[in-house]
Amino acid sequence: MKISDAILLIGGSAVTISVLLSYFVDSNFQFLTLFIGINLVQSAYTKWCPLMTFLRKRGFTD
Repeated sequence: MKISDAILLIGGSAVTISVLLSYFVDSNFQFLTLFIGINLVQSAYTKWCPLMTFLRKRGFTD
C-alpha cells in the first residue's frame, strides 16, 4: 500500500470514529475532528503530513 492511500484510509477512519464518538459519547470529540481537518488542509499546502514519517518507518512506499 502506498503512503497516500494509507493516509486517506487512516484519515477517513479517524474522522468517522471521532464523529461517532462525538455523537454517542461526548460532544468534545468534535475537536478531534477539527484537528484532523486542519492537519489535512495543512498537508495539502505543504505536501507533508506527520503521519508520513511514521508510515515510512513502517515500510510503506511512496
